[in-house]
Amino acid sequence: NSATQQLSNSATQQLSNSAINSDTSCRITSLRFLLIVLVVFIHNCYTPQSIQRIIENGGTAPLFVENSFGHWVKLFITFGIARCAVPLFFMFAAYLQAKKNDSYSVLLKKRSKSLLLPYVLWMALLAFFYGGLKLIVAKIAPQLLGKPDDTFLKWTVLDWVHKILGYKPKSDGSGFELPEFAVQFWFVRDLLILVILSPVIKVLIKKFPVGFFALDLAIFIMSVRVYFVETTAFFFYTAGLYWGMYDVPLFQKIDKILWKEILPLFVISVVFVFTSGGGEHTVSYNFMVIFACVILIKLSSVIVRKEKLYEVCSYLAGYSFFLFAIHAPLVNGYTSKLWIRFFPMKNTFWSLCQYFIPTFFTIVIGTGIGIVIKKICPPLFRALNGGR
Repeated sequence: NSATQQLSNSATQQLSNSAINSDTSCRITSLRFLLIVLVVFIHNCYTPQSIQRIIENGGTAPLFVENSFGHWVKLFITFGIARCAVPLFFMFAAYLQAKKNDSYSVLLKKRSKSLLLPYVLWMALLAFFYGGLKLIVAKIAPQLLGKPDDTFLKWTVLDWVHKILGYKPKSDGSGFELPEFAVQFWFVRDLLILVILSPVIKVLIKKFPVGFFALDLAIFIMSVRVYFVETTAFFFYTAGLYWGMYDVPLFQKIDKILWKEILPLFVISVVFVFTSGGGEHTVSYNFMVIFACVILIKLSSVIVRKEKLYEVCSYLAGYSFFLFAIHAPLVNGYTSKLWIRFFPMKNTFWSLCQYFIPTFFTIVIGTGIGIVIKKICPPLFRALNGGR
């Protein structure tokens, strides 16, 4: 009887440890769509640097006039608060994985459906968009294309690898880049890799809990290249595993941080990063990302407390992955270019209009397409949405 009671108590404790706290679940849900909105802001942002890249790649740069006010608005949103979006998704994914604690075979089966299948489907769709559709237009109306002869028929195997996976040989040996078809899919690619490697990461966490976390944090803060995934992905995914495996009351601890403490830290870090000349992937920038994550996690508490707001966020959360997948380049590229055609960025006012209004249209149109597809063809929506 004593042994039976001990086994029962042990099983109850394991079930308790593996159960996801309802408040934590609600707070993660409350942020899912908002974080994707921030991702859309990242991908619709003209700056002097982005204009220069367009010119270097042989494109035609749009008219762009903007003063320091407009520039700093974009810095605080796109290069500031929005930089927490993808890191938080990595952390949430790892936390949920750790709490569910599926066997490795079950985990791979689930991720094949939620990550690999939509990756393949969206890349196939984009391959037709970039390749097949361009070939058709090149035959019918070549004058509409800047380089009508540059079609998929001339792409090499390495070109396809770069466009789909984002890897190609580079002189510095890193070989890491973003998938050319859809840059945002680096998140799905890196998450798949980390899921595959997760048993090894979990062993290191269990054997060297303090030392491995210290090493992981140092790698992130110092922006040391991890090579097989982005350094940010590795750190926040690992942090999420720690969070779930050791049942850390993360949200409760962050709630104790006062707004008057974290907001000044974030503002100071943004100003320092973009006035010191360091830019992205510096020590100060990485601290700024952490501060931004704290702000969004605290904000989730505000959303959950407001019932009607949470209901809206919870509903839209079901379309967050779909919007993530479709927004660039399929929607954002056309809404932005069409807007610029009629309302060129001839001053700061129109530059900021281009920043906010096409982004709003992209969010509405992308989400709307998802709602329509789910209504008329649920199996297709589930496949494109990773079963979500």
